[in-house]
Amino acid sequence: MTASNITQTTRINWPIVSVGGLLGLMLSWNLLGGNEQGQVNVLSLLLIYIVIPTASVAISLASLIFGKGLNLARLAITIPLWPRQYLYFYHKLRLQKLDKHWLFLQSQAAALAFSSTSLLIFFLLLLGTDMNFIWRSTLLTAESLQPILEYVAIPWWFWPEAQPDLALLQATQDSRLQTVTGDVSVFSRWWPFVFATQLFYGLLLRGVLLVIARIWLVRQDRKDIEKQLGNSSEEHAGLRSTPMELAPITDQLPGDIMVTNWAGVDEDLLQHRVEFSFAGNRQLHAGPLASEAAQQEAERWPGEQLVIVKAWEPPMGDLADYMRKSRGYLLPLDWQDRRLCPPQQQHLEEWQRFVNRMPNWQLYQPASLRRTV
Repeated sequence: MTASNITQTTRINWPIVSVGGLLGLMLSWNLLGGNEQGQVNVLSLLLIYIVIPTASVAISLASLIFGKGLNLARLAITIPLWPRQYLYFYHKLRLQKLDKHWLFLQSQAAALAFSSTSLLIFFLLLLGTDMNFIWRSTLLTAESLQPILEYVAIPWWFWPEAQPDLALLQATQDSRLQTVTGDVSVFSRWWPFVFATQLFYGLLLRGVLLVIARIWLVRQDRKDIEKQLGNSSEEHAGLRSTPMELAPITDQLPGDIMVTNWAGVDEDLLQHRVEFSFAGNRQLHAGPLASEAAQQEAERWPGEQLVIVKAWEPPMGDLADYMRKSRGYLLPLDWQDRRLCPPQQQHLEEWQRFVNRMPNWQLYQPASLRRTV
């Protein structure tokens, strides 16, 4: 992996960001538009602009630390509409143990998009409409709510107009049983406070986390590169000191082996176009096209498995990482016109050299696909 790969890993995923932006657009338009009288409930805004952002930060941090939980990016990646190249890229991140760092980064970017579109709607409505901010609660009074809002407004203590005082709370408390009288301009005095909450808890907080997440991801990525370079140097040193031996080929398999279709070979080709059949064997799903849950299940499988790959594709690092954690047989397949054929000799020898460096693995070729000399 080179510097360009690091750039790719830390690049913002715009489809995920678009999901966050769209959510911010819809929620803000619905809330800031107000009710039939044009009234906007400040307590509802606090839920969207403070409670949900801070709670999602805590959930995202838990996902990063413990490797579980949910964030916006993790939810978006489960949508079954992603192109194959996205799934392959995410699969590589999982194998490198960078997926949770990457998801945390994308989650912060999506949250920034949410806050940005929310602010856009806020300013458009401020310019084009008369927004009347009120608050309504059965349990809270102006006196009990003021300390909470003062605590929320601590980060912008230097902005007096954005500090909610008791007089403002008393003047804008709404009741369904009373009619508004007096100076109605007081209802617009909430906008600096609402703006400040979005600016701090939405943009500033997430922006700082985005920078931290990117720095963290770059460091983790570089550690992975250094590890790969160290392993590669040791491997090359070993290859210089010993001849490149070819792993033997076997044509025998255990009867109850688990089949892993790593390459995504057509099931019909496997079941009906060859002399041997995998119909009686259970299958695992791993590789670039596998889901996260399926990949984890395959990695946890304790027994032997038969991993099917495309013979003409060179061995990749993600396959090597997977095989180091498991054991079994590797089957390179080649086909033409929907019929399996023996792999080309140079391809087969490359797989033999690859398997020779993999403990607990053998290269399997059925007798019907062995190339005769």
